[in-house]
Amino acid sequence: MRFQLLFGLAACLLTLLSSCTKKEQSPSPTSDEPAVSSTAPRVLNIYSWSNYIAPQVIAQFEKATNSKVVFNYFSSNEELLAKLQAGARGYDLIVPSGYLIKALRELDLIEPLGSLDWPELKNLARRFQKPVFDPKHEYTIPYSWGTTGIAVNRARIKDKVDSWAWVFDHPELKGQVTMLDDAPTVVGAALKYLGYSYNEERVEALAKAKALLIRQKKILKAYTPESQPVLASGEFAIAQAYSGDVLQVKNRNNPNIEYVLPKEGGEVFVDLLAIPKGAPSISLAKEFMRFTLRQDIAVSQVQHLFFSPVLNLKDAELGALSKERSVFPTEGQLSKFEMITDNPKRLEAVQQIWTELKSM
Repeated sequence: MRFQLLFGLAACLLTLLSSCTKKEQSPSPTSDEPAVSSTAPRVLNIYSWSNYIAPQVIAQFEKATNSKVVFNYFSSNEELLAKLQAGARGYDLIVPSGYLIKALRELDLIEPLGSLDWPELKNLARRFQKPVFDPKHEYTIPYSWGTTGIAVNRARIKDKVDSWAWVFDHPELKGQVTMLDDAPTVVGAALKYLGYSYNEERVEALAKAKALLIRQKKILKAYTPESQPVLASGEFAIAQAYSGDVLQVKNRNNPNIEYVLPKEGGEVFVDLLAIPKGAPSISLAKEFMRFTLRQDIAVSQVQHLFFSPVLNLKDAELGALSKERSVFPTEGQLSKFEMITDNPKRLEAVQQIWTELKSM
């Protein structure tokens, strides 16, 4: 699902210029960029997590703005950062998580948005009005949020599941357990199971988490960058997964899948829209950002993706979905859930654990 950006328009071959009619000819472009007709659709290149923007939302935006949206996908924030650091250009929008914003700003990899006088921003839920990672929306706007928890295959497990213990300490499930291919998320789950904060940075705590993850590898089936195919296949018993991914599969592919918020807690993630440095279509990128803040668009997104909205939406707009606690968890359910903090030293230590773990 990694698609390459598509560019370019055909030009008359130089050897055939004399045969082109006056009407067909146009001034030669003065740069390496192809000449584009004023009626041609504008192109918006989005670098995002897969399955994270509803198809009908894309279709509406393309029609409303005479544009064409083109996707590339990444599987982790670390992959996104590495790609941008390596000099990747041509993207107009990226969808990083909150803890990555500090690094993106310090490395000068995202564009400032300027003063946004969009009235839609006033309808952001309270927790997103002044988010800690970008309180004035100078570089980002909130896009979506959710939790990282446990997916249970009820065709294989009938017992009550409410703990990370099912992921780490059930050897009878050897070959039937998967984890996300994402360092902070995996290490964070291990820390939570051991009774630490998701953002614990003490050396001894991280060492214990590493030891637990090494032991877990004996029963682990795989680290999966894309959890939906694994969930849909029904080949697993227990999986670490993102809330919306689990509900998409449950509602469309495999009704035996259940999402569980572990009692030890876990991660609350917030994903954002930002414009990378060198974006070809900054104006169109801002149009899309504002488009996602519309009430009707937010409702379409939740109904299709099952990730939690950043806007205040009314129960009447959502119907039965407003009662779905995987999408709208209570404050009590979230009391032990944490967002990853933007601590570079800790994130470096986590990446070191990950590198060693993956090489074993």
